[in-house]
Amino acid sequence: MESTTETLAEDTDSDEQSIAVRNWSLSGKQGEVFDDIDLEIPEGGLAIVRGPAGSGKTSFLLSLAGRMRVSAGEGRLGDLDIRKRARAVRSLVAVGHVEGLTDLENDFTVAQHVAERQIMLQPWYKPWVSKSSLREIIGLFRETLQSATDFIDEQPEGTFSTTDAQRADFLIDDDGEVFVSELSELQKFFLEFGLACLSRPPVVVIDNIDYLRESADRARAWAGILVYQQLRKTREPDKPLTVIVSCEDAGEFDIAQRSLGPHAEPRAVVELELPVSQRPHSRSRH
Repeated sequence: MESTTETLAEDTDSDEQSIAVRNWSLSGKQGEVFDDIDLEIPEGGLAIVRGPAGSGKTSFLLSLAGRMRVSAGEGRLGDLDIRKRARAVRSLVAVGHVEGLTDLENDFTVAQHVAERQIMLQPWYKPWVSKSSLREIIGLFRETLQSATDFIDEQPEGTFSTTDAQRADFLIDDDGEVFVSELSELQKFFLEFGLACLSRPPVVVIDNIDYLRESADRARAWAGILVYQQLRKTREPDKPLTVIVSCEDAGEFDIAQRSLGPHAEPRAVVELELPVSQRPHSRSRH
C-alpha cells in the first residue's frame, strides 16, 4: 500500500499524542523481523500486540518507542515523525517492561528505585527526594494496584486454575524498605510499570506480559494497567495515557476488562496480530 508522509500527517491530529504507522517494516541479517504493518492508536487507547515467540513483538514495541530503527514505513507520534525525531519520541514513550532493558536491581529497595527515578526526572541541582514524597508515590502504587487486584480476586471460583495464586500479596511497606529480591513477579511488574509512569508520559510500552506465569497474575496486571489509565484520565483529562502491550494470548485482558466494566474504560482497544510467517493486520474492538 502506498503512503506518503504528507498523507499520514493529514490523518494525525497534532494536538493529540495519537500513534499511526503505515507500511512499518524491519529487516535484519536473518530476514524480516516484521513487515508492512498499518496501525493507528488514538490517544488514551490501549493496543494489544499479539503473536508467538519470534514474531517481532519486542522489536515492534521498541521501534514505536524510538529505540529501534525500522527499515521502511512511516510513523508519527502526534506531530513527531518517529523515524526522524527518535530522540524526541524516546522522551515521550516510557518503557514499562522489556527484559534486559528495565530489569530491577535485586539489592535495591523499592524506595531506592523510586528515589533514583525521581532524581533523574528532577533538575540537576536537586539530587534528593524527600521521605514524604517517596511515601506519597509508594502509596499511590499500592492504592492503584490493590484496587485493581480486588476486582480480579472477586472472580467466581473456577475462573482460574487451582494452581493460580488465590490472592495478590501487596505487602510493600509504606516506606518501601522491602528489597526487590523479596517481591513477587507481579509486584516487580507493577513496580516497573509505576516507575515508567512517574514522568507522566503520554505513552507506555510493555513487552511480553506472559512472563507472569500465573493466569490470575496476568489478569491482575491487565487490571492494574486499566485502573491506572482511568486514574490518569480522571486526574489529568488533558494528558491521558496510551498503553501498548505485547502478549501471546490476551484472554486475561478480557477477564480484567469484564471485571472492571465502567470502572476503567480506555478510549479504544486496538488489536494487532503478528504471525511469524504471515502479513500482520490490525482491527479495532471499539
